[in-house]
Amino acid sequence: MSRLIRWLPLLLGLGLLLLLWHALTPAQVDDEAGLNRPLPELTLTTLEGRRLSTAQLLGRPFLLNVWASWCANCRSEHPLLLEIGQSLPILGISYRDKPAAARAWLESAGNPYQLVLDDGDGALGLALGVVGTPESWLVSADGRLLARHRGVLTKEAWQRRFLPLLERP
Repeated sequence: MSRLIRWLPLLLGLGLLLLLWHALTPAQVDDEAGLNRPLPELTLTTLEGRRLSTAQLLGRPFLLNVWASWCANCRSEHPLLLEIGQSLPILGISYRDKPAAARAWLESAGNPYQLVLDDGDGALGLALGVVGTPESWLVSADGRLLARHRGVLTKEAWQRRFLPLLERP
């Protein structure tokens, strides 16, 4: 019994450390969830006030990027989006943001998007299963969701997960 009492503080400390490690370690997010299904059919308004259905976006592959002007991580990936936008159309979803704030931020940082949809109420984000910003999807010409990346899109993730899908016939 005295041996157990002697080891009890150490065991409790290790248990507490294990709990803290589990609580502070980011959960593995399944980037494959929701793939190979069609882009949800919705009608949204662009930042310029034009009504547009998601069906009108089809015809060629594009990158769909969920972002917000208040999102610090979105700012981190912005230079890469400016680069990608030179060779692939990027459609932005301004997620739970104010249109004026989104427009102002794009004017100051540069606009990589061919079109920006205003998802102020989060309806499209909800339909896509967005868990936060930023999040990027590769969409085929016929509207299938081919690849997904949650979090800051890096050059490595772009080259490893997205680019090979664009290079396939």
